[in-house]
Amino acid sequence: MNKRLQINIKVPQKDINIVSARLESCTDALSTFESNGTEFWEINGITKTTSDEDEVNAVVKELVQKLNLQPTDFSIEILPDRDWLAQNRMSFPRLYYGRILIHGSHNRAKTANGYLNIELEAGRAFGSGSHESTAGCLFSLLHLFKIITPKRIMDLGCGSGILSIASVKLWPSAKILALDIDDDAVETTFENIKINNVWRQVRCKHSNGFPRARPGTSKKYDLIVANILAQPLIALAPHSTSFLRNGGHIVLSGLLKTQEREILAVYKSLGFRLLSRERLKEWTTFILKYKRT
Repeated sequence: MNKRLQINIKVPQKDINIVSARLESCTDALSTFESNGTEFWEINGITKTTSDEDEVNAVVKELVQKLNLQPTDFSIEILPDRDWLAQNRMSFPRLYYGRILIHGSHNRAKTANGYLNIELEAGRAFGSGSHESTAGCLFSLLHLFKIITPKRIMDLGCGSGILSIASVKLWPSAKILALDIDDDAVETTFENIKINNVWRQVRCKHSNGFPRARPGTSKKYDLIVANILAQPLIALAPHSTSFLRNGGHIVLSGLLKTQEREILAVYKSLGFRLLSRERLKEWTTFILKYKRT
């Protein structure tokens, strides 16, 4: 049996999906974390026991050349014999956001605990709820729960499906459409909605932004949650009014404090007004309400 290897790669946020998708075939667990105080993210992978060391080295070499990585940006080391998957699971703690509790299968509650519980596969750390943009969206959903009862919700850039699952937990009768440009994200969302038994309420699909077909007036969405990045939020802004009903709400996240003014200017020009602003570290989440002019 081959030894397990640990792969560490540091990349900008825009390259996370490229690296994760390439490493997935040779790893049992992938974790992605923001490198504090920098613009980089660290991706840690633990290889399968069936993965050949030469194969792993070839994959990493390919990524190094493709992304022009420096020697200090990556490493491969042999791990001593240990249950690394169990250790990886234990490194995924419970995350509390108001009434919402995110946890792995290893630390699920054995009895009712009064929280809206969301269970995720611990190996999928990217989209685990630990990032400030996801946390901002969860707090925004809790705020909206006090004032609206949406029937149709769109989760644009669904990642691991956390926001779709949270939406069902808050509004059990709602129907959610979860979309992502990344096939792995769609697959992960599908797995997680099954784990959380909300597959009847959530439909997940691959999509580059909004769907091509625009809905009729009666099929527009009451709430859209878009946890992506600033530039896609700007690019998608003109199309948002075709999918959001008059009087509906949109949650925008994945933007930095320094990008707030630009984002607000674009959406205000389309008929949106600011209801709430959530700031967590350098990240901002907006709740906007749409009123057709």
